[in-house]
This record gives sequence, C-alpha cells and structure tokens, in this order.
Amino acid sequence: MAKLMQLKLDGDGIAHLILDNPDERVNVLSALFIEEFLDILSQIEKDGRIKGLILESAKPGVFVAGADIKWLKSLKTAEDCRSFAINAHVPFNRLEDLKMPTIAAINGVCLGGGLELAMACRWRVALEHKSVQIGLPEIKLGVLPGGGGTQRLTALVGIQNALQLACAGKTLRPEEALRLGLIDAILPSQGFVDEAKKYLVEKIESGTDYRRPWHDPDYRYGVNQEEKNPEARKKIFETSRQLTLKQTKGHVRSPMKIIDAVETGAEKGFRAGLLAEQAVFAEVLCSPEARGLVDLFLMQNAMTKVYGSKDRSIKPADVKKVGVLGAGLMGSGIAHSLIAVGKKVVLKDISEEALNRGVQSIRGIFNQDVQKGRMSETKANEIMSLLETTLDYEVFRDVDMVIEAVFEDMALKQKTVREVEKYIQKHCIFASNTSSLAITELAKASERPENFIGTHYFSPVNRMPLLEIIKGGKTSELTVVTAVSIAHATRKLPIVVNDCYGFYTTRAVGAYLIEAMRCLNDGADVGVIDSAMMDYGFPVGPITLLDEVGHDVGAHVLTIMKQAYPERFSDELTKVTVADGRLGRKNGRGFYVYEGGKKKGIDETVYSLFKSREDRKMVKEEIVERIVMNLLNEVGFCMGENIVTNLVDAEMGLVFGIGFPPFRGGPLHAMDEIGAGRVVETLSQLEAKWGSRFKAAPYIIQAAKDHKVFCR
Repeated sequence: MAKLMQLKLDGDGIAHLILDNPDERVNVLSALFIEEFLDILSQIEKDGRIKGLILESAKPGVFVAGADIKWLKSLKTAEDCRSFAINAHVPFNRLEDLKMPTIAAINGVCLGGGLELAMACRWRVALEHKSVQIGLPEIKLGVLPGGGGTQRLTALVGIQNALQLACAGKTLRPEEALRLGLIDAILPSQGFVDEAKKYLVEKIESGTDYRRPWHDPDYRYGVNQEEKNPEARKKIFETSRQLTLKQTKGHVRSPMKIIDAVETGAEKGFRAGLLAEQAVFAEVLCSPEARGLVDLFLMQNAMTKVYGSKDRSIKPADVKKVGVLGAGLMGSGIAHSLIAVGKKVVLKDISEEALNRGVQSIRGIFNQDVQKGRMSETKANEIMSLLETTLDYEVFRDVDMVIEAVFEDMALKQKTVREVEKYIQKHCIFASNTSSLAITELAKASERPENFIGTHYFSPVNRMPLLEIIKGGKTSELTVVTAVSIAHATRKLPIVVNDCYGFYTTRAVGAYLIEAMRCLNDGADVGVIDSAMMDYGFPVGPITLLDEVGHDVGAHVLTIMKQAYPERFSDELTKVTVADGRLGRKNGRGFYVYEGGKKKGIDETVYSLFKSREDRKMVKEEIVERIVMNLLNEVGFCMGENIVTNLVDAEMGLVFGIGFPPFRGGPLHAMDEIGAGRVVETLSQLEAKWGSRFKAAPYIIQAAKDHKVFCR
C-alpha cells in the first residue's frame, strides 16, 4: 500500500514530513493517515539527530483539505462517535508535545483538520498566493472542530475572533490570518519550503521557546484586557449565544457547542477545554443534522460527477456557440452564465428595447463583480464581447445549441420551435427552458425530437446553483449528455429527471405553496404560516415566496398542475389575489405591504378577498404538519412515477431548488427521521380530516410496509 507521507532528514538536522497521498488530488485526514502519522511521530521522538520539524505538502495548492468526509459518514453508533472523538485529539497532542521546534508550511488549502494539524505546530507560515485558504469550516457539515481546534484557535487569536471564525466556518486569506495571529508569516512562493526552513532555523538559533504557553495550568485565553476580565468575558459568551441562536434558530447545535467548549477552556484552562471539546464533538457527530449535512456534502460532490448516461462512450457534442431566445430575466441570466465561461452567445428578442434591457442586466452582474474586486473591468469587457444581439434568426445558422426562454405557454413555445428549426443546423440541440410544461408535448412541434430537451433554470440564474434537466420521451442520450456537460461548464449542479408536467421541483414547490394557501383559507394568518415554515428551516415562508415569484406566475403554474393532477392541486386560491391586481413585490401589492421595494408588513386587507376563509386559528405545529406532509407526499409520487430516479436528485433537487432545509438532509432524510410508517399514518389522519388530496403515495405506503430506510 502506498504511503501517504514521507519523512526526510536534511544535512542541517531539520526533518521534513512531506504529506502526499499518491492516489488522491488532495491530502485529507483519514484513519490510515493518522496511523502513519503516529508511527512517524514515534520515529521523530526517538531520533536524537532532529533539531526541528517542518510539515509540508507535495500537493500544489493544497496543504491538507480537512478530514475525509466518508470517514465521518462511517460512524454509525453513539459509541463510534465517542471513540472517534477521544482518538481525534491524540495525533495533534503528540505533535504539539514534541520536544523540538515545529513549523507548518501552508502552501494552499488548509481547512478543518488540516488547520488543526498546523495549529499543533509551534509556528505556521503561509505561501503568498491566492490559493491559500485557512479556516475551520466544520460547522457547514453540522459538526465542529474535533482535533483541539476550538482551544488552539482561541489560544492563538482570542475568544471573540475564535467564536466568530469557528461558529461561522469562515475561511481566511493569508493577510487576514496573519493580522489575527493565526499564522506567523507570509513567505514568497519562490523557494517556499526553503524560506520556511530559514524561518524555523532562525527561531532555533535565537533560542525562541517552542513550548506552548497554554500548557501552563494557570494560563487563560484572552488577547486583551476585556477578554481576560471575567465579567466582560461572560458578556462575550452571552452575546455570542444570542447571535448564534438568532442565526440558527436552534436547528443546528454545533455552533452552541463550540461556544460551550471555548467557554470551558476560557474558564478552566486548555486541558479542560480539550475534554469539553471531546464531549460535545461526540454528541454532535451523532446528531441528525450532522448526518444530514454530511450526506448533503457527499451528494453535492456526486452531482459534480453526473454524466447523463450510463454509457460513457457517448461523448457530449462540442458546443461553441449558443442561441438564447428571450432577453428577459431568465434569458439574460442564462446568457450571462454562458459567456462567463467563454461560450459565444447570440441573444434574440422581438425589440431593441428588450435586448437593451437584457444586455444591461448582464452588464450589471459583471459590474458587481468588478466593484467587489472579483474581476477587472478589462476582463468584464472581454467577456461581454462574446455576446451578440439580434432581432432575427439568420445568425442562428451556426449555433450548436438553442436555449429558449420565452413565456411559459405551450402554443407560444411550440410556435417558437417551428420558427427556429427553419434556420438551425440538424445537429443543433434545442433546449426549452420551462418550469412546468411537459417536454414530450413541446417536442411534438420539433422535426428532431431526439435533439429536444428541457432545462429548468432557477432565478436568479447567476446565484442559483441547480439546473433541472428534463429528458423527453424521444430525447437522445447524446442530447442529455451534452446538456449535462453544459451544466457542468456553467458551474451548475445538474439533476436529470424524466418528463411530466411540473417535473420534480415544480411539483414539489407547488405542493408546498398550495397547502400554505389552503392553511390561509382555513384560518391561519399570513405571518404565522411564514414563521412556522421558517422555524422548520426554509429560508423564506411560502407566502413570502409567492410574493417574490409573483402571484400571476404562481397562479399560472398551479393551473397547469391542476390540469395535470386535479386530485391534489388547485388554483382557485391563487387566482383570488391576481383578480384583485396583487402580483406581489413586482407591483408593490401582495400579501405584504411594500414601500420603495421593501417589505414593511402584512396587508391585513388581503384576508377579506378569501370569501370562504374560516374563522379559526391554526397553531404552527398544525401548519407545519400539513405543508410538510403534502410536500413529502408529492416527493413520494415523483419517486413512484420514476420522474426522479435516485436519492441524490431527490434530495439535492429540493435543497437547492426550493430551499428545503439543508440540515434536514433533504425530503427523504426527513422521511427517515419521521419513519415511513409514521408518514403514512399522519397522511391518513390528514386525509380523514382534510380530504383525499392527502391520500398517501403508493411509493411511501410500500416503503412503510418494507420498513424502508432511504438514506442510511
């Protein structure tokens, strides 16, 4: 088995521990890594020739990227988690306890366990390069630093800085890390390891003490008098807990546990802090939100490898130039995503005014990048030069792909298909961007249905990572593979679903919105509905979401859903506000009052529009149960009908498409947490009270009979 690291002793008595996993692109901490590392530490402890140690990486741009997430995934029981937490400290403590000067030469990504490894060295120096990222992002996986990171970070940068960094999972560039005291120097990239050795040798020759001050039992954290003052320190922790609770709403426990561990170390010393970290680390590793977020991370990685076909011999077509039809919000967003990665785009609309608005919208996105220093103005102009505008189809004769983003209307879209196909080449792929219309039906207007595919971009396109790709009844594998390759090229996360009206994500969000509207009609208040679903973990409530997307859009989509699935969907309630001229934020009239584009509060007059509204109050628990169960049930229908074909697409489609709470892992993780049997039982109770729309999907009924666990 290949070694993950090598120890070399140079002629000056400096040992170089070179980290280099030959089978992977990056170095990560794993059980094998720790085993090898401890063996080498034993060698170092016994070798009297060694005057100092440098930890360095042979991976360009990467020191250690953190722990192997699959390692965390393998922990199945509470005992597994406790054992892992106890053993996690051993290698870092052994490194820190070496009787010699040590230095970490950080040449790139240094995150999570990688930073904990570096912090166990006496000094840390970083390469002067944009590839260097330093931080403890474990919080994003629902866990916390478990290798002593909560304590060493606090000892190095102070209580307030440590809490801000660890509780937010913030990543630092070298300059900021140096300012905080997390690293000791930034060294030039030319001869970086030699410079790191020079830094270490200077420390050795000057007799600088390599022992850590926090090993003294009387040592207490604090970089200023405020942090060293017991009363002021108490206030720091109180404020941190209040802010954290406000941000997390208590859904993810790891930020609070970080605060607990840091406070223990601040009050009782470093060793007590390590023990506190072990205890909370074990507890958090076993939590459902940690398991959900770890799975989410692995699923997101899996999405980057989606190909679009089991047959890897099918290679994607070469798409150099794309025609985009429609310069509105979606069309301009799609055009931006394409030129941003070097694709030539010709943008068509029916008027110069519409084209100008689209171009200005695209330019505006790049201007923001320029203002934030992410791009030079010269680069922005260079990218914009890839964009061409037109009022006719003549320039579509040499495009390799067309993405149509006209109004969501079957007749209009089919008319557009017929017009375009008079000009495009036979090999050209035609993608209809739609949120609800069946692709197989749309493709009936095409003379080349094998080249026809559906794309469902999410708004705003430049910020939403998901792309739902819909395979029509006659769509070829080559077309699917090419559409997926475009998704990857434009940095989108693709899910490939089979065809039906609404596909997967729109059916799910439709179920979410319509049940919220039914709760409203049954007596629930607007603010209570939104608050209930945000408490569940959605980024915005369903009523606010309807205001944001537009009541006319919501009513139009739900009309399509009603026609396709009349037993579960309806559009009457959404039509009520449209009839009153309420379109939401875009015209300043919705369920909420808007002033200057800002939401000010609930418009109480909206209730009078719902003539059948019940005079009763609904508690949050009832609202959440109805909306979540309706949503999960629709997921069950989509799974059973083979619209969505795998776990990853089911989970990621709703997390990234409609904002399903990521800490819950996705809808199937949520079903696992409840239990399929309990889901069926609850749906049965809701059906008895509210009607047949809650009739459980056969897929979920079968899962309950089989005692199926979806995700573990």
